[in-house]
Amino acid sequence: MTIEWVSFLIVFGTALLSAVFVVALYSLGIRFLATPPPPALGPDGAAVPNGPSRDDEDDDVEAERPRWATIAANICFGLSVLAVLVGIFLIIPALHFW
Repeated sequence: MTIEWVSFLIVFGTALLSAVFVVALYSLGIRFLATPPPPALGPDGAAVPNGPSRDDEDDDVEAERPRWATIAANICFGLSVLAVLVGIFLIIPALHFW
């Protein structure tokens, strides 16, 4: 019994890169969900402070995150789910119906 080391390294590299890809997409989606709302602008165009500095007990956020951030987060989550489903499809032989 011999081990085909080149094939082993190809499978190892592919698994490592796909795992990094899925984790990076999911992390990027979470980061997009944490995008704060844009600051309010005053008449001179400068950002207006929104009151005193934040306290740990006062974490209510009244403004919503930008719409582009929500859309980007959903795209990242969708791509990570798609990558996982493709991986499951490639691993399970019973799904190869053609």
